[in-house]
Amino acid sequence: MYNEELEIKDRLEEILESIELIQEWSKGMTELHDFMVSPNRVMAFNACVMRLQVIGEHVGKLMKEKSKPLDKYTDIPWHAIYGMRNIISHEYANIDETVIISVINEDLPKLKNVVEELLKQYTKSFLN
Repeated sequence: MYNEELEIKDRLEEILESIELIQEWSKGMTELHDFMVSPNRVMAFNACVMRLQVIGEHVGKLMKEKSKPLDKYTDIPWHAIYGMRNIISHEYANIDETVIISVINEDLPKLKNVVEELLKQYTKSFLN
């Protein structure tokens, strides 16, 4: 049996986990050069990109939920997040690395706050 609230909560937890991993892997790296100085850092950059893909996939699924859990948060560009997922998935060679760095450093903290707020709501409703 499908439980929409549980599904939403699970997707939000996956998004939060991805954000936290990206933040851990990119700590102290504010420019593209920071990621390109060694093979390990290039690997960290690629891992961050893959986790951005995971975030986009879950956002796409959440946008399709009947209850529209993301609609209240109009300051987050949900369609752009899903669009980035499509670029990563289908045109990896055309990724603009400077956009990725900007997303990691400027956009993820805002997204994290919203996801944490949403998770509180769904955790509360799930426990009731």
